[in-house]
Parts: sequence; C-alpha cells; structure tokens
Amino acid sequence: MGHSTARAALIYQHASADRDRLIADALSGLVKKGRKGTKQDRKSEGHAGGAAG
Repeated sequence: MGHSTARAALIYQHASADRDRLIADALSGLVKKGRKGTKQDRKSEGHAGGAAG
C-alpha cells in the first residue's frame, strides 16, 4: 500500500474498517427509517393495493 512499515499499514487499515462500520450503520439507519412508513401503508392496503376482495 506504500506505507513505510507493516505497522503503519495496519493502523490505517483499522481506521478504515472503523469508518466503514460507521457508514454502514448510518445507511442501515436510513433504510430502517424509510421502511417504517411503508410497512404500515402496505398492511392497510393489503396485497392487491386496497382492492375489495
């Protein structure tokens, strides 16, 4: 990776993994927030989108 020592490479690799986890958690939170409203809407409409059946 171009670092002067293996130790330096490991430090940067660890920092990168921590940052990746923060990004993944933030994206997961956005998805969960976005799905909250849609679950209730789907339940009330039923499978056919509200058609009488």
